[in-house]
Amino acid sequence: MLPRRIFVVFFTLIQHSGIFAKGSAPVYEDPFDIAAGGASLTRASQAGMIFSNPALIPYGNGFHRWFGNEATVIVGKDSVEFAKTLQKGNKSSTDTPAEKQVKFIEQVMKSPIHAGVLNNFAYINKYFGVSTFNRGEVDIQAKKYGDTGLPAIRFRAESYQGVGVSAASMALTQVVSVGATAKYIYAGEPDLAIDLTDQEGIKKLQSKSGLKSLIAMNTGLGYDAGMLIFLQGYNSDYRLALKADDVGGTKLKGDGVLKELKQVYSIGLGYTLHNGIDAIHLSLDYRDIRKCYDEALFKRVRTGVKFIVRKHLGLAAGYYDGWPSYGVELDAWIVRLTGSYYTRELGAKPGIDPRKVYALGLTTGF
Repeated sequence: MLPRRIFVVFFTLIQHSGIFAKGSAPVYEDPFDIAAGGASLTRASQAGMIFSNPALIPYGNGFHRWFGNEATVIVGKDSVEFAKTLQKGNKSSTDTPAEKQVKFIEQVMKSPIHAGVLNNFAYINKYFGVSTFNRGEVDIQAKKYGDTGLPAIRFRAESYQGVGVSAASMALTQVVSVGATAKYIYAGEPDLAIDLTDQEGIKKLQSKSGLKSLIAMNTGLGYDAGMLIFLQGYNSDYRLALKADDVGGTKLKGDGVLKELKQVYSIGLGYTLHNGIDAIHLSLDYRDIRKCYDEALFKRVRTGVKFIVRKHLGLAAGYYDGWPSYGVELDAWIVRLTGSYYTRELGAKPGIDPRKVYALGLTTGF
């Protein structure tokens, strides 16, 4: 009985505004692109280009672009610190059982649990790309005082999985490329909370229909379109990207709350300094120009820099959700290792409700 109570206490019949949701971001983002502030309209990593901007596909050397699998584990810094605290607490012998219980409860109240996974398997050539993808994150936060002034727990999650198929080509000249992505997705964004004393809410959620309404995934078919203007020089390049996500709106069907991914327009600027094997790419994205998701400006403006050294070492830095982000990648031919550190801001302003996140990825392919 106890495990069941622990499970259902994470849910409620009260629906909150979905700040922890996809919003204006692509349905899938490569973690190295996130480390560069999430500014990926003018330059994206491997399978990330299918969802960031399919117009990037035609540019590169040769016919083949990429074939392989990427798997990434996401864990919140607070979750790591909480685990360390529990380990230290188990070794302590000075506190009484009652004191340990009080400290445990206090730590739970100030240590949100955040974790997730990213995965894609993709093939990309000069004209075509296909990717099966999975992106899921969950956030659980306990509060001493919820909306009613009583102790509460809030559960937020996002899950997107499916298939993306892209086609792209250079339009008329080597300067302009266009591309489109069709994506069939399963999507859900539950954002719920419950007072620990709300026995009626817990009782309702114990029913089969109550739980189904909260964890249901909706399905839909959507389309993205992109364009890239690429002015290439001997040592420097200029890029201008235009992108429309979810053209006409992606309607979702099912028992879940999420019913539509809105159409958004975005613009990106990029500048690259390079030689034959090294490059520095500066990028700036302005997403959701019409503010269809009603996100604050700090969530819609992404900026960052990528350093590519000898084609095998990458360093990235930027601003993501109004916070600094950092990352590194090591490309050892068929094995690629990535590590990123960034912050997801769940509040209306930077510093309100941040989640500092580690992302560790392993990619195999060529």
